[in-house]
Amino acid sequence: MNSRIKNFMDHKGLSSSELADTIGVQRSNVTHVLHGRNKPSFQFISKLLETYPEINAKWLIMGNGTMLEDGSKDQVQPVLFEQQQELQAPVEKERIKPLDISAPTVEKTPVNPLAEAVRETSSEKQVERIVVFYTDQTFREYGPSK
Repeated sequence: MNSRIKNFMDHKGLSSSELADTIGVQRSNVTHVLHGRNKPSFQFISKLLETYPEINAKWLIMGNGTMLEDGSKDQVQPVLFEQQQELQAPVEKERIKPLDISAPTVEKTPVNPLAEAVRETSSEKQVERIVVFYTDQTFREYGPSK
């Protein structure tokens, strides 16, 4: 594959540093690929094909077919965003009427319902003891002082 990349560079008249700068990879990356030290990564190949869409991907990867896509010299593909701008029609803004929404009523609840429950039952029941279990299989027992 490195020989095909060299052929394309010769066809375009690019140096290895110019190719690296145009496709957005490090210069050493291109040099290592061209000299056979590293194989081109998927990112390298995809950036090359995105930057130069006229390259035939089958030729670049497998060596089949011609270097350039058929008719790529004469055809220029339009940019997608420019086409969308031409198709957009002016939009008329419609005034939105505000809705009359009343705030929902909120029931007043006690701040601490547990404290309210304790106050209600404190005259009836008394704590006998509290047992705390720990993760190391021990426990501690607390009771009212006598």
